[in-house]
This record gives sequence, C-alpha cells and structure tokens, in this order.
Amino acid sequence: MDSRLNIGVFNTQPGQKEALRDAIGQVSDLNLVLETERWEELESALLEESLGIVLVNLDSGSPEATTRQWLAGPASPAPEIPASTPGQEVEYGTRIVQHIVRKVPDMSVIGVSTRTDPGTIITAMRAGCTQFVYAPIDPGDFRNAVERLRATRMAVPHQSWRLCVVGASGGVGATTLACNLAMELAQVTHHACALVDMNLEYGDAAFSFDCEPKYSLADLCETGAAIDRTMVESAICQLPCNVALLSRPAKVSDSHLVTPEGVEQALHVLGTIYPYVMVDLPRAFSALTSVALNQADLIMVVAQLSIPSIRNASRVHDLLLEMGADPEKIEIVLNRCRAEHQRVSPQDVEQYFRRPTFAMIPNDFRRVTAALDLGHPIMTDAPNSPACLAIHELAKRIAQDRRTGQEPAPPSSNPGVLKRWWGGGKNAPKTARS
Repeated sequence: MDSRLNIGVFNTQPGQKEALRDAIGQVSDLNLVLETERWEELESALLEESLGIVLVNLDSGSPEATTRQWLAGPASPAPEIPASTPGQEVEYGTRIVQHIVRKVPDMSVIGVSTRTDPGTIITAMRAGCTQFVYAPIDPGDFRNAVERLRATRMAVPHQSWRLCVVGASGGVGATTLACNLAMELAQVTHHACALVDMNLEYGDAAFSFDCEPKYSLADLCETGAAIDRTMVESAICQLPCNVALLSRPAKVSDSHLVTPEGVEQALHVLGTIYPYVMVDLPRAFSALTSVALNQADLIMVVAQLSIPSIRNASRVHDLLLEMGADPEKIEIVLNRCRAEHQRVSPQDVEQYFRRPTFAMIPNDFRRVTAALDLGHPIMTDAPNSPACLAIHELAKRIAQDRRTGQEPAPPSSNPGVLKRWWGGGKNAPKTARS
C-alpha cells in the first residue's frame, strides 16, 4: 500500500516555485500532484479528493482579472478577511485558504509566507491553516510540519486523564505535589506529562523546575483565535524531566487575559497530545477553575493533619459537589504526615470523611524545602526522601488505576475524633460513599 500523501501547491509567485518544489522534494513520502496559480484547478483537485495536503503561498497575489472576479463574484462570494490582515498580497492568499477549508473542512493546509509578524500567523490560523512555515523554507521545519499533519491524520486518539490538584489552604504543598507527581507519572509511564499552572497570579510551578517559560496560558488566550495543537506546542515549555509545562502569565496584570474558553480549548488540545494532564488549581473557585474541573478524571484535595486544614478540605469537598463534580472522582490527599505535634491522625481523617484517604505523603520538611529553594524536583535532590518515594508510589497507583479502571477502596464508617472536635454530625462532608 502506498503510504505517500498527495500534496498540491497554490502559488502565484514564479520566483518561489522552485523553492516550494525543493522543500517538498526533501520529504520522501510526499507526492507532488499539482502546482497551480488558478483556483479552478485547485478546486477540481479538492472535489476529486486527490489531495491530502495543500500548500498555499500566503504571499500570492491575484494572477489575473478572472480570478479577481471569482473572489468577488455573486456565485461564490469572498469571505470576510480579518481586520488585522496586512496588505492585499497576504489577503488574497488568506482568501484562498478560507475557500479551501470551506470546500473541504478537514483538509490539511500549510501556509507559507515571508512575513514573520504575529498578525500574519494569527490570520493564517484563523483562515484555516493547519501549519505555518516561514519562507525561505527550512527543509527541517517543513518536514516537521508534514509529520505533525501526518500524526494528526493517522494517530488513534487515546483516552487522556485530567488530574486536578487543589489545596485545602495555603501552604499545604498542593503545588509541590502537582509538580512532583507530574514528573513521577512521566517516569512511571515513559510518556511526557502535561502540567498546567492555573494559579494565574502567584503560581510557583515554573519556579519548582527552575525555569522561565517564554509563553504562557495568557498568550494562548490573548489572540482570540481558536487554540489548536500548533499553538499549544509553541506555548508549552518542554522540561528535561519529560514534563510539558504550560505556565501562568509572567505578569500578574496579564492574568485577566486568560478566559474560560481559552482554558477549555487548551486543556482539550493537551488531552489529545498527552496521556496525563496535571492541573494545579487555585483555591479561589471561578469560571476558570470550573472549566478545568468539568472534565476532570481525578480531583485531589490536599490537606494537612490539622483541624483547620481538614475543615477547609471539607468545605472544598462540598463546594466541588455543588459545582457538579462527580463524588467518585474527589479524593483526599494528606501531606506532611507524621509531623511533630499533630493532634489528628490519618485514621481520624478517614473516619471523619467516611472513606479512605487517597494517599499520605510523609513529612520530610528539611529536604523538600531545600529542593524547593533550589527550584529542583524532590527526585533530583532527595530521591530517597520518604516524600519522594510516596509520590512515586502514588504515580504508580494512578497509572495502574487508569489501565484497570479500578475504583478506590470502600469507605470506613465511624466519624471518630473529628466529630467530637468539630460537631461532625451536622458539618461532616457530604459524600455519596457514606
């Protein structure tokens, strides 16, 4: 069976014809079947379903009056061009792209332009370009664009898991857990894990890995364009530990640029790329956090062994239920267990919530704090830390549960000591498992 993709080229610039042809020739499994400067010829090939990819020179200008008449003619009216489109030359190429995707909505389109300003790229993506390549074309860049298209066309979608982490109160270690669990999942599964920092004002995920991402979630949302795989791959910071970080905005003042629609689209695209998407959530619940929680497969509420922390965990738990979260997907994670002067035991918490805790992370304050100060994951500085080993076991359990669909263990019953300390009969968490 011939696995080559048929590609057609639309280009009205004679001086660029050889360069486009050479770029295609560098990819062995591409079959150049059409080179044209006329819409009629391209339209015929589209209708015959003989093309898998169309390469459009966005710098193309109208080659003749008849084509200009087609663009404005009543039989096939020209679509609106975004106001940000600079110049008639790019405008014409953009119109060609729009008409391609109107004829064949799922057609893969590669836009090529000598213009490198963000406006041109955004306009091309809005018009329907699946990939964008700068001219003069670098063969490696073009080959990568084709491979991304091929992967999108041929890959079998996998079921990604979205894991949300939220702290019951400040300083309980929710971000530390999210970052280190993402890295451990990548190690356990041998697949990259996405990590999204939704603490938009003061998130610490990037600092936990001692990195300064160039782009953020705000940059994806700011354009107003539909967020696709190309945009997400450009915005993430790929870390050496196999974690793909989508950071919070660099400036606190840019937090307002993040929109619920943008968050939803970005998380959806990440779910098509990575088997696990870890979301570090703020304690302030809003439309943004609601979007992230909407499709969550596991929501981990992180608390410590203290009455105020457990009380807040209960409030967070109840709020999640009010927001429509599946109670079977909400789990309690106890961090810094076995610390000194704790009056509450893990067993007390289990009895109060009437269910087993999902995980217990031992206290190792000195080594964990040292790793945080250096901006290192715990595994890097203290691989034998009890906290690190517990997070590693948690990652293994999550990976196993995802493969088997295993449900958490059944709940325990007696409210116990927390009922005595905090009127547990009336205020105990509402849980579907009791």
